[in-house]
Amino acid sequence: MNKLMGVDLRKLASVDANKLVDSLGGSLNCSIQIGCHSYASAGGEYEISRICIASNAEDLQRLALVLLACAIGTQCETYLPIGSGGPTKGIKIGSARPLEFDPFHQPKSFTYTPKRDLKRYPWYPWSLTCDYWTELPCFGFDCAPGEYYTNMLWSGLADIPKPHVIVVSGYPKALIRLARLLLDYANTDLPPEQIDLEVDGGFRGVKSFSYEVRFTRIADRLECMK
Repeated sequence: MNKLMGVDLRKLASVDANKLVDSLGGSLNCSIQIGCHSYASAGGEYEISRICIASNAEDLQRLALVLLACAIGTQCETYLPIGSGGPTKGIKIGSARPLEFDPFHQPKSFTYTPKRDLKRYPWYPWSLTCDYWTELPCFGFDCAPGEYYTNMLWSGLADIPKPHVIVVSGYPKALIRLARLLLDYANTDLPPEQIDLEVDGGFRGVKSFSYEVRFTRIADRLECMK
């Protein structure tokens, strides 16, 4: 499988992610929810914040393509708007570029073979021992395009300014791994109800200072935060 939605995966290194967003038909149709969850441990109770992204298979594929274009293309950042209502206005994807100084490690292309067997925690326990700095993505928040705030330091969900965007960032290797996971999830005949990058309690499946993330594949929009 080397072509998806009219895009040749083997030629993504020459694709401009911003132009790719335009060519894929405009806004992403997905639902994003944010919540806090408490967990009990030997050291006491603590809270972990989670972002839940619910979308249909086609939009999961679109998101994966944009991740790939940023990871192996020429630009560092692009923005994928969200067409549905709500305070979240889009997803901004940013790719760190250490490879400018070491072009040998710059990914040149991407090929894909669907993986049919997925688990709810697809990166566990590998994520506990990997190089989290280069191999795991980070999820956070930023201002929506055209919106500016004087206080960018938020302490808790109540302080997140609206409208906002979800930011997905990381080294190319991390974005490629996330894109491959989303393609697998979109193409699996009988996927789990949802996939979590971290198991309950926050085992490392994203970078430090990142929100936990859950993806839900849906046919229609629904509430995904439990």
